[in-house]
Amino acid sequence: MTRTYTQQGLTVPYIAAWSGERVHAPTLERRAARGGPCLGYADESPYDRDEYGALWVRQSIARGRGRANFATVHALRQRQAAVRLLCQVCGTDTLAISPDRQLFVLRDTGQPVTEGERTTAPPLCLPCAQASVRDCPHLRTGHVAAWVSLPQVWGVAGIVYDPKTLRPAPLPGNRPMAEIAYDNPHIRWTLASRHVSVLHGVTPVELDELAAGPPSGRP
Repeated sequence: MTRTYTQQGLTVPYIAAWSGERVHAPTLERRAARGGPCLGYADESPYDRDEYGALWVRQSIARGRGRANFATVHALRQRQAAVRLLCQVCGTDTLAISPDRQLFVLRDTGQPVTEGERTTAPPLCLPCAQASVRDCPHLRTGHVAAWVSLPQVWGVAGIVYDPKTLRPAPLPGNRPMAEIAYDNPHIRWTLASRHVSVLHGVTPVELDELAAGPPSGRP
C-alpha cells in the first residue's frame, strides 16, 4: 500500500514532487540508434527511457523528503500513475476499484471532457476526486469529470530539441512543453517530462451526483 503524506493539513498527491527530489541536467548528445540518430544522454542508462523509447528527464526519487511542492509533478510518478492507472493522489490502483472504467477530473476549459481528449492527468479514485476539487486551487475554480472506459497511451509532453544544434526548439504561444505522439518522428528529439494519455469511451459525470463509494455499475 502506498504511504500517504500530509502537509499543512492537506494530503500530498502521490505525483507531487518534493524539495528533496532534484531534477538533474546531464549532458545531451546526438546518439546512433535503431531507426536513426536521436537525442540521448552522454552517460545514458536503460532507466533513462520508457518502454516506447522516449528519453525522460532525470529526477531523484525521495518522496517524503523535505517539503512537498503541490504545484510541481514528479516525472516518474506521474508516468507510473498515468500508465498503470494509479490514483494521482493516493496511489491506489484504480483498476482494482473499478476495472471497467476510471474517473478523470480535469480543469474546466468551457467544455466537458470529450472523446479523444488528451491529458497529462492520471485518474483519481472517487474519494480523492472529491477532496481534490475542494483543496486543489486549479480544480476548485472549476472542473469537469468523466468516466473513461479506455484511457490509452498516446505520447509525452516535453521539450523538443533541434537535431542539428541540440538546442530547445521554440514553441508557439509560449507553451512550456510540446505534446508529441509516440509515432511522431519528433519523439526521437524530445526530452519527456509528462506522459500523455488519450481518453476513449468518455461519459461525462457530475461529481456531486456520484455516490461516495466505488461505482456499482455502468451509467
